[in-house]
Amino acid sequence: MAPDTPGATLLMMEPTDRMERTDRMELLAMCQQQADQLALVMQQLGLMDATAWQPPQARSTSIWQVRCAFRTPEHTVSGSQYFALFIWVSLLVAQYFLVREVCTAFHIPRDCRANQGPVQIMGDMQYLLSMGVVLATFTGMHWPDRLAYVFSFYTPYCRGVVFLLLFLGMAPAYGALKEIPSLATFTLSDTGIEGHHTPLIASLVGAAVVVFLHIWLAFCHNPLKGFLAYLVSRLFLFAFFAAYWVIKCQRQDVVFHFHHYAWGFLMASLAEFNHPMSTVSLACGTAVFVQGIAAYGADPIIAYAQA
Repeated sequence: MAPDTPGATLLMMEPTDRMERTDRMELLAMCQQQADQLALVMQQLGLMDATAWQPPQARSTSIWQVRCAFRTPEHTVSGSQYFALFIWVSLLVAQYFLVREVCTAFHIPRDCRANQGPVQIMGDMQYLLSMGVVLATFTGMHWPDRLAYVFSFYTPYCRGVVFLLLFLGMAPAYGALKEIPSLATFTLSDTGIEGHHTPLIASLVGAAVVVFLHIWLAFCHNPLKGFLAYLVSRLFLFAFFAAYWVIKCQRQDVVFHFHHYAWGFLMASLAEFNHPMSTVSLACGTAVFVQGIAAYGADPIIAYAQA
């Protein structure tokens, strides 16, 4: 249901878990169906003019519970949904230029591309904005109620403050890791693991914890259909990135480099839940995603080897 339609106030309440949110949506859908049926009966009895009641052309959040068809070419997307997406994209762009400024002024990380021209910046923006919108879709940040949860500045939780501190501070902090000699040469490419193995072990352990946490949240706070939808969609996303390695294994004329912006994107894509740990994962994963693009460019994961 779009946030500007009747009943949006109830949906804007912060759910303690996803089951309560689903119950509210089902209750609202049931009430709407009963109201539509009552209006139809009154029209048939002549107690209401046929034009006096028109079912609201609200966009449903479930394809299995669509209340009515779109009969007119009206603009049915809520303006607040566009505003939520604008806030999200603005954060990504602000983080990008923050990392660029740190790179240019302080050379952090030391091997960042300090002299990016407008052509390279526009190429980065094309990837950042397109994948950023995909990330917003996976994490629900284009929905006003989800945005209101993450950016809540009310005490005692102040989630918005925590999110912004993690999001804006994580990217420079991640870049500063390059100042540690044992971590400066670490990379994952087609030649194997180069540099110290500690970052790989830490990344794998952290990724395993994040994946397990979110699968557990999806299982505990979703009906079966919701859990399967979450699981299948994330498996598809991970399989897409795994296809890069499959192609590399099949072809000898391409080079493979799994950039850390891809790691950040995958970890952030899991974080769709109104839960403190999910909010932390969203902030940190998105920050690493933006930092990788801003500091090193949106280089492809696989490319043809140069002669």
